[in-house]
Amino acid sequence: MISKDFQRQLFKEELDVLEEAMSIIDSGKYKDKELFMDFENLVESYEKLLNIIRKIVKISDSQAKNLLWRESEIKSLLDNAGQGFLTFGNDFIVNREYSAECRRLFEKDISRSNILELLAGDDQENTKELEGSFQAIFETNDLELKQQYINESTKVIKLGQKYLDLKIKLINHLEDNTQLIMLILTDITDRYQAEKQIEFLSHHDKLTTLYNRTYVDKWIASFNAKEHFPLSVVVADMNGLKLANDIFGHLQGDKLLAKLAQVLSASTRASDVIARWGGDEFLILLPGTDAKDCTRICERIKENCKKIKDLPIELSVALGAATQNSTNNNIVDLFNIAENRMYSDKMLESSGIRRQLIMSVEKTLHTRFFEDSGHIKRVEKAVLRFAKKLGLKDNSIEVQYMQLLARLHDIGKITIPKEILGKKGPLTDDEWEIIKSHSEIGYRMAQSIGETVVAEAILAMHERWDGKGYPRYLEKEEIPFLARMFQIVDVYDVMTHLRPYRKAKLREEAIEELKKNQGSQFDPELLDIFLSNLEYITKG
Repeated sequence: MISKDFQRQLFKEELDVLEEAMSIIDSGKYKDKELFMDFENLVESYEKLLNIIRKIVKISDSQAKNLLWRESEIKSLLDNAGQGFLTFGNDFIVNREYSAECRRLFEKDISRSNILELLAGDDQENTKELEGSFQAIFETNDLELKQQYINESTKVIKLGQKYLDLKIKLINHLEDNTQLIMLILTDITDRYQAEKQIEFLSHHDKLTTLYNRTYVDKWIASFNAKEHFPLSVVVADMNGLKLANDIFGHLQGDKLLAKLAQVLSASTRASDVIARWGGDEFLILLPGTDAKDCTRICERIKENCKKIKDLPIELSVALGAATQNSTNNNIVDLFNIAENRMYSDKMLESSGIRRQLIMSVEKTLHTRFFEDSGHIKRVEKAVLRFAKKLGLKDNSIEVQYMQLLARLHDIGKITIPKEILGKKGPLTDDEWEIIKSHSEIGYRMAQSIGETVVAEAILAMHERWDGKGYPRYLEKEEIPFLARMFQIVDVYDVMTHLRPYRKAKLREEAIEELKKNQGSQFDPELLDIFLSNLEYITKG
């Protein structure tokens, strides 16, 4: 608002003239003159006119301030709208005024810049399309056609690492009534990437990034016999995933699945479709592939699996394949044939797979378990000699189970923290409960590799002859023979060798401890036979 002092300064000359005229009238010096009355009227009119002019100036100043305030408010709103606003004419040069967001998006002052150069990014085709749209909008006078060009113009562009949504508005330039394009730019990078991720996951498996069943269903729906025949299908099923999950945890199981997915991708062609079909099952669609080439691909997959190292268990897969040369068979039937052949392959390799799994478990026991590596070898030798003294033949099934039990009896301890297994002081109640859980865990692990008899023996390793053991409180002959026999050998070896939490006992001390628990912890008859043949059973 203009102050009184500023107004007086602005109209100083006019006010001085008015004051001088008023002083002449007030003095009465020319009162008797003929023109005095006219002079007085003229001064009065001059005063009124001056007051009107001063009011007009005052009002104009107020309106100007309101206009400036509104302009500032609108600019503030645009600068804080999170969108970029800019205008340009048919020369494609950006006008001086633009919102603050534009500076962030383009990372520089864009005044007088060429809009096409600003929006060029990495996509030259996109730039040409935008140039064509802008030119068409400026060149036509048909409003409906202008709107059509606007609606058909590019909606999203990539600018560096950003994705921008573009909206075009037409505005009239007030000075020369020419049309300008107002471009509204919105940074949609986060939303765009989230939408792309959702779109990706709708057709891909999250863990392996391979295609999923949804994608395969769509592929089959769009299947073109002329383009894809002969069509081969391979069903792949990972061996040992349940064991890996049980022993090493689901993170390691996931690692195996991801690694197999990499092998399948590396062993096939870019035109092939690889999908995760189920938990441990994969499907491979090989368009334009006959049975001979399909066999080569299957062989390549198995060879590449053998090359993978540093996994908890050896990477192994059962494969089944089928080929269709005409439309005589349904694709679903082709899948079923391939799946049945995969199960046959799994059955043929089951014994070899079981051996591999056992070896993997043994390796893990050696690398992660506190117990000395000689323990397993010693108890395996001792239990075989004990079996011989019990009248069991070397090639009997019982002896084979004993050997396997010697190798796997401590398998459940893999899941127990090392700081508990190697604790030198007494265990807390909670720690003791964790220790006791290893027989049940070992039972489940042995079941996972199909060794039911050995699993039952592992579960019963801590039962007692008097029924006060765990976990099922079995007594006497309720305890499996294999467990009763092996328990004696295992306890003796543990007592007579150094452990992290105690010193080794002397031979005589260990014998005394065994006798002390005869008939309470140990089967009395088996213990008598063991002690009677101790030197033979435990010799190096």
